[in-house]
Amino acid sequence: MTSSECYVFSYLPDDRPKLVGRYRYVRTPAARAYGEFGYAGSWLRHPNAFPLDPTNLPLSRETFTTVKRGCLFGPLADATPDRWGRELVARLEPGKLFSPVDWLYAAGRDRVGCLAFGPEPVSASAPGPERLHLRSLEAIADEFAKLEAGLPADPHAARIYTAGVSMGGARPKAVIEADNHLWIAKFERTTDTFDQCGAEHATMRLAALCGLEVAETRLVDVGRRKAILVKRFDRTGGPNYSPTVHYLSALSLLNEDETSADGSYFAIASELLRHATHPDKARKELFGRMVFNVLCGNRDDHLKNHALTHSTEGWNISPAFDVLPQLDMLPEQAIAVGRSGVYPSIANCLSRCGDFGMNLEEAQSEVDRIATIAATWREVFEQEGVAVSTIEKVASAFVIVNGFQPQKGLRP
Repeated sequence: MTSSECYVFSYLPDDRPKLVGRYRYVRTPAARAYGEFGYAGSWLRHPNAFPLDPTNLPLSRETFTTVKRGCLFGPLADATPDRWGRELVARLEPGKLFSPVDWLYAAGRDRVGCLAFGPEPVSASAPGPERLHLRSLEAIADEFAKLEAGLPADPHAARIYTAGVSMGGARPKAVIEADNHLWIAKFERTTDTFDQCGAEHATMRLAALCGLEVAETRLVDVGRRKAILVKRFDRTGGPNYSPTVHYLSALSLLNEDETSADGSYFAIASELLRHATHPDKARKELFGRMVFNVLCGNRDDHLKNHALTHSTEGWNISPAFDVLPQLDMLPEQAIAVGRSGVYPSIANCLSRCGDFGMNLEEAQSEVDRIATIAATWREVFEQEGVAVSTIEKVASAFVIVNGFQPQKGLRP
């Protein structure tokens, strides 16, 4: 039997790393692999201790095991690089075979949430290189475009690759400093058929106008291209950029694997009822996001695009992120909406409104309120500087909201 291990730390609640527990990756002689985690006694005794996952890793002296998510427990897997980050890691260390422990170290200090990792129980790994600034955006975009084109990596661009490793998702992105805050810069891809950065920014602003809690965004010019900046909601301002919350994706909370086709809004609502400090408010917020995603054609609303956060105030639903019309996906939501599964209709949203703490009249009123505002999407896109060509391109994604009539529902 072989194994590798690392120690897990939390920077909450006072910005000093505290030992939370130990993770081990174990491979048996029969080539069976699994992950193992146990909380440290000091963490269990800490007056402000919290579970890394209230459902699947409750505070206890138990030794937990998993074979999902590459043998990483959900909240640990959430802190590792995703598709784009892993591509950059492969450029930084070509040919290396990464173990689950290696992936825990790979994301560095700007990983999502408050966790950190180290080889010894006394301290987390040292901070990474100096962060990149807003003025570096064009150099970052140029280098990422080379990678997408299959050109060789610039050996002097390691800092650029490192800046892009920590965040999830498939779109080219990097963590940067701007206006004394950390932001995620998301860039155009050479294969984009419309201004996805502009469309995402405008859709996020539209969601905010609908009264939904969303991450702050800015649209910036990068030479002849554009990028969207998404403000980190898990960090304080500079110069320390200290973690403010522990992050747990809905994929982790529901204990699903990366390839799972399961998951639903009402299952997330059930967990919010169990764990959220203000469950009624959190479930109503989730219902509103579900309705908005259906109305704006955001079909990429998979479980990793929903999350809970934990702070000194307890568990709460995180601000919404990665919300934009999807034109190249099947006309169905990524997770189930109601009794008709993933079918994107308001009737389906309303079919399980009780799971969100509302009766049918209350839920219909919330739909009417959101849809009335969402129906102004063209004006919002124009105000946010989105080109007419992109507005016309994404119009088909808003087909449901375009049929809105107050109190009479929407066409399916």
